[in-house]
Amino acid sequence: MSSPRGFVVSAVLALVAVAASGVEAQAWKTDSPAATITSLQQGLIAVAREQSNASLDERYRALEPLVVATHNLPYIAEFALRRQWASLAEPDRQRFVAAFQRLSVMTYAARFKAVGPDTFRTVTAAAADAGGRVQVATAVARAGQADVSLGYLLQQDAMGWRIINIVADGVSDLALKRAEYQRVFASGGIDGLVAELEQQTERLARN
Repeated sequence: MSSPRGFVVSAVLALVAVAASGVEAQAWKTDSPAATITSLQQGLIAVAREQSNASLDERYRALEPLVVATHNLPYIAEFALRRQWASLAEPDRQRFVAAFQRLSVMTYAARFKAVGPDTFRTVTAAAADAGGRVQVATAVARAGQADVSLGYLLQQDAMGWRIINIVADGVSDLALKRAEYQRVFASGGIDGLVAELEQQTERLARN
């Protein structure tokens, strides 16, 4: 089972990736790091406006394409299981990535429904690091509370600039995933890890 801290960060991550039914795929701009994050924010605002009464399944179907387009989910999944990845057979890799994607999208669909134009702060992109990755800084406003600072790490690939990690208030989501997945894998192997991800997805779907 995921840690409470990991759940909090995963919930915050839901704020950064969602698709609106009225936003066409070709409108998603990923040609720069800042454009990727801005597209995500605008998509979140649009879906909150247009699908406020949508079912969980409808929100899931709406946001899945944008999550896949703007997040390098296979990279994140592989990195989280890097020590064991080389030893996994290709079918096991594929079902792990598929389970990871389902959980990621379901988290977004289940936890965040209503945001508005004032939810997000200014997007600021830093210079590329030695590996060509770029960090984009922004924040999420919360009523009566301090903003949640978000640092998105993006890397360019054939699909454009895609997110490979998010740091929420100084806590790395990828680091949390690595710690959790390594622990579950150590006790239950790949079968146990896939089962755990599927159980987490089911729990979100029931809430």
